[in-house]
Amino acid sequence: MSPTTNESSLFRVPNYPAWFGADTFLLCGSAVHWIVISLMAYELSGSVTMAGWFSTIRGVMSVVTQVIGGTFVDRHDHRTLLLAQSGICGALWLAMGILFATGRLTFELFMALCLTSSAVFGLLDGTSNAALITVVGPKRYAQAESYNQGRDAAVRMAGSPLGATLYGLWGAAPFFASAVCDALAFACVFTLRLPKRREAAEAKPGVGAFLRDLVEGWQWVFASKTIMSAVFIMGLFEFGAFAMRQAVNLQLVSTGTDALHISLVNVVSGVATLVGSLVSSRVCDRIPAGRGIVAILAFTALGYVPLVLSSAYGSVVLNFVLVSLPMPLFGALVNGFVFSKTPVERQGRTRAAVMTTIMLFGSASGAVAGELLPRIGFTGFVVAMLVLVAISVVLAALNPRIRTIPTSPHWSEVEL
Repeated sequence: MSPTTNESSLFRVPNYPAWFGADTFLLCGSAVHWIVISLMAYELSGSVTMAGWFSTIRGVMSVVTQVIGGTFVDRHDHRTLLLAQSGICGALWLAMGILFATGRLTFELFMALCLTSSAVFGLLDGTSNAALITVVGPKRYAQAESYNQGRDAAVRMAGSPLGATLYGLWGAAPFFASAVCDALAFACVFTLRLPKRREAAEAKPGVGAFLRDLVEGWQWVFASKTIMSAVFIMGLFEFGAFAMRQAVNLQLVSTGTDALHISLVNVVSGVATLVGSLVSSRVCDRIPAGRGIVAILAFTALGYVPLVLSSAYGSVVLNFVLVSLPMPLFGALVNGFVFSKTPVERQGRTRAAVMTTIMLFGSASGAVAGELLPRIGFTGFVVAMLVLVAISVVLAALNPRIRTIPTSPHWSEVEL
């Protein structure tokens, strides 16, 4: 049997193991130090306010650089960019660990290194996903997305407690661990063999040419009615979902739930996501994507009903399980269709446009939760967000461009 058929394992596809290893180690490097960054910012500055602003500035840096990062990715060789990403990030975390270990890490140096890392993340983070379509091909992209969803859940679930444990043992340890992960990612990329991209070789130099490519890419995205429909529906859904999660965390804190029980909710969510990814990888090629998307949105809306009935801890756990289980399949169907249909030369810009737009929807969710919860109460807030999620279900069901998306083997037969 050919290793590129849908029945065979993705790990038999040439270059996929190297890609998967590189992408996984890059994610591990971020996950290990993610929770430590905020703790270190407070320890070095001695100010909660400074630590809060530091987190905000890092987020803004990532978003701003991500806007242009997609164009940067499309104009350059993906393997070269992956080597640069893993090499630069590894060097940054190694430097941070050495500076901390020798007592020379000031808040200013820490901020400079972290902002540099955020800029590299924004510019190059889309490279790995842009390269994936070249590795597995359009027909297996949905299955690869399912694998990624489960892998991401497992890494993030283990990364935060591991980072916190290492930080407790020695402040420099998480940064050295991240440097090791990035070094392993670099080694995997070194073995990765991707075809030379004609578009990268022919990209015209200069700021003007870069801006023209950026505008052309975003125009292409906005001209696709299917992509824009999906982005609006996903954005509305994500806004309600993110706000609901923020509200749940605030509710648990306000009712005196201890930190261990709050963290266990996230662990349960991660386990449910991992289970969902195992199911998704087996069925994502057999489900009509359009009807699957509508059904998953509807199922997720029903998953919030326990919170309408009760705000007890058991209801929260049940809610997190119900909404986390179908998310890998949702991501495989939506992202699989959009990005498997996107030409290789536009992968970076399309991902930047889609993700940035959805991030804008979700960015205000925390503020909305903080403002509305005291005014309308937890139950009222859940009902309001549930209405938004329900609207996204109706919009998806009524939109023929979304509703009629076929199974993945037939995606080549429909327009994006």
